[in-house]
Amino acid sequence: MGSVGERLAETKSSMPFERGVRSSATKSIFSIDVEDWFHILDVPSTPDLDQWDSLPSLVERNFLKLLDVLAEKNVRVTCFFLGWVAKKFPHLVREADARGHEIASHGFAHRLVFSMTPDEFLQDLVYSKAILEDNSGRAVHGYRTSGFSVTERTPWFFEKIVQAGYSYDSSVFPAPRGHGGMKSDKFGPYLIETKSGSLMEFPITVTKVAGKPLCFFGGGYLRLAPYPVIRKMAQKVLAEKRPVIFYIHPREIDPKHPRLPMSTVRRLKSYVNLKTTEEKIRRLASDFSLTTFEEFISQTNHPVELNA
Repeated sequence: MGSVGERLAETKSSMPFERGVRSSATKSIFSIDVEDWFHILDVPSTPDLDQWDSLPSLVERNFLKLLDVLAEKNVRVTCFFLGWVAKKFPHLVREADARGHEIASHGFAHRLVFSMTPDEFLQDLVYSKAILEDNSGRAVHGYRTSGFSVTERTPWFFEKIVQAGYSYDSSVFPAPRGHGGMKSDKFGPYLIETKSGSLMEFPITVTKVAGKPLCFFGGGYLRLAPYPVIRKMAQKVLAEKRPVIFYIHPREIDPKHPRLPMSTVRRLKSYVNLKTTEEKIRRLASDFSLTTFEEFISQTNHPVELNA
């Protein structure tokens, strides 16, 4: 991976954005976790890193199609690239950048954070950031961990992100989930102070239903919920003065992509309603004002005002 120390010296900098979010959120954020069909976490059939190159890849086809769908409504989004994908398909990073999308990091090896040591995590952060910056020619400010796997077991998580030179993160899932999930009463963007500096956190959007925090806005949650429910819940979040953070994976617009063997429950979570995703994205792009994390941060002020 090269010298971590050298990369830290090159990338460590002060916050490049204004530290804030508006007290009245009118825009929402759309993001893509750019990974392949076999990058499903925490199932016995998931192939190891050294097998990935031997598998048929569909990320190029599906990611470009997804960018075309978003282009229909002239929507710019944040692309959280897996470093492995960016290294193997550098033209995808350049294409996304050329179309005006923000380039951000999803780590390199798609490992759950709590399966790594702090030093391993830092190396993964720095390596993925370097690949993306080398390919795009731009500074990379944002990070999202695999599987939203930051938990109470990883108290060093946010400080390592700052040490690696990132300015914002979108990894906290403030509700229970299969892997990851962090209990929190902060549902809107907020500032985190670490010994190494400040970091803006954009938790994955949830809203309370019958007193429980639920997500409707990405991955299996978005695929499972009927669109009228998604729209209603998103409007509820916006009325609470918070941006909605939508997220999707390229494989989710490809109902015919290969399947990994897994349990019935995981199969439901991973593959339910794939045929509905593309149309839901089109409707979201029509019904909501969508932007990137970078643009949202640059246009807003006073982050703690949205700690709903």
